[in-house]
Amino acid sequence: MSFNDLQSASALSSLLNSSTPPYALVMYTATWCGPCNRVKPIIQQKVSSDWSKFSASCTFSYLYEDGEGVDVASYGVSAFPTFRLYKTGSGDPKDCLGEVKGGDVEGVQRLLEEHVKELFGANGNSMGGQALTGEDAREARLRRLAGGNNTAASPPAPPASSDTPMADAGEAVVKTLVEDMGFEETMAKKGVKNSNGTLEGAIDWITAHQDDPMDTEEEPSGAICMEAGKVSADSAIVKSYKCNDCGRILSSMANLELHANKSGHSDFSESTEEVKPLTEEEKKAKVEEIKQLLAAKKAQREEEEKQQNVLSEKQRRNMGKEMAKTREEMEKDERKRIIYAKKKEKEDAKKERERIRREIEADKLERRANKGKIKSSLGVDGYNPSAIQYDKDDGADAPVEKVSAIPKKTKTVDTRDKNTRMNDLLTKIGQHRAGGDGERCLNLLKTFIGNVVDNPTEAKYRGVNTAGKAYKSRIKGIVGAKKVLELCGWSMGEEEKLVLPIGEEDLEWMAAVRGKIEAEIVKFNNDF
Repeated sequence: MSFNDLQSASALSSLLNSSTPPYALVMYTATWCGPCNRVKPIIQQKVSSDWSKFSASCTFSYLYEDGEGVDVASYGVSAFPTFRLYKTGSGDPKDCLGEVKGGDVEGVQRLLEEHVKELFGANGNSMGGQALTGEDAREARLRRLAGGNNTAASPPAPPASSDTPMADAGEAVVKTLVEDMGFEETMAKKGVKNSNGTLEGAIDWITAHQDDPMDTEEEPSGAICMEAGKVSADSAIVKSYKCNDCGRILSSMANLELHANKSGHSDFSESTEEVKPLTEEEKKAKVEEIKQLLAAKKAQREEEEKQQNVLSEKQRRNMGKEMAKTREEMEKDERKRIIYAKKKEKEDAKKERERIRREIEADKLERRANKGKIKSSLGVDGYNPSAIQYDKDDGADAPVEKVSAIPKKTKTVDTRDKNTRMNDLLTKIGQHRAGGDGERCLNLLKTFIGNVVDNPTEAKYRGVNTAGKAYKSRIKGIVGAKKVLELCGWSMGEEEKLVLPIGEEDLEWMAAVRGKIEAEIVKFNNDF
């Protein structure tokens, strides 16, 4: 039978949630705990010999306080070592049948015999077979407790609520005592609680009580209390602790934990050597030393803040210089642009005056050549003055060549066949899908062309009023719509009307166009 290391909180949870075996004994321990290191080999030997009779119904395990995810405070464990007997299946580390604090091996055995025996008989049969009633078993437990046997301690008291005096004390003072000055957290909280809540009052209380004699009634035999820091031994009165790494004698558990945190030492043992308490003068000197330490830390913090402020001011000034330099460069570039624009404006004005001078000179030469007359500069496109190249130097007496400033319009001729052009026009009209404009245009074109095809002798169907509301809203704004009518024979006549002369229509072609329009309407609706 083995003594198992659980190693993590998840392993503990798995053990307590299982239903077989029905019982589990768990030892809560710490690597730095002297009583734990002393009693652990004894428990291991017991598990392998005397307690093997419980192996069918109980497992034996131990869990270190620094295991993965382990929070012994949340389990209600307040001392090392602590033995707890669980009825498996509950899953709650607080829900135990009983617990033994300290290295009381006999107490652990009594705890096992009291509860695990229920597996072997009803109504509380003992391991030897003697039957006990429930009332007799209760009286036996009370007699053992009255006799000082520590078999099953009561469950740990619930933690203080957030509205207790401790919670109302200054958390900032506790944080300063623990993080900045290195005091043990429990001692720091007690100092704040038993003083006026100020930093100096807490320091005075801690200094005055750090060497107080340990109260053996708070914790059972051989337990190291993580909260109060008080210890008692089985065979002798424990008055101090000794660091086996450096040999230093420590008066209390608070000093032990403080020394372990600062030095990293982990090998400690109990000692009967009594640490001489500080005299009043030594206490005052200690308080003064701590105050000086606080003052030094405050001065150091102020000096660091001063240096940081100086650095910040330097950075601010450098940034201001950079911004001023950048602004100056931008203003310089802006001045250059303004100067360049003014210079160009003067040059353009000079060139314009030179152009006008040459224009006047050219007019004079033309008048002299044409007996005082000058050709008109007006044309079909309006006023058509000469355009002179500014940078062209033909000499002062060179004749000025007049070049038209308005480009001549060139008319492109579509050489494609009529059928191809019609298909292209109808496709472009069908692409006007916004609001259904293309479909309305195609329907109106179909109506105009269809009326002529169906009624070729009716003159009223041969005129299309381009000023009418229907034409303006459905055809005028659509590219290529008017061209469709022109390809069918319509041309612009008088009074803003498109006219199809009698005898010039190609009814076969117009019928084919109507079919193309109907196909485009169907395509429009399918694609839409």
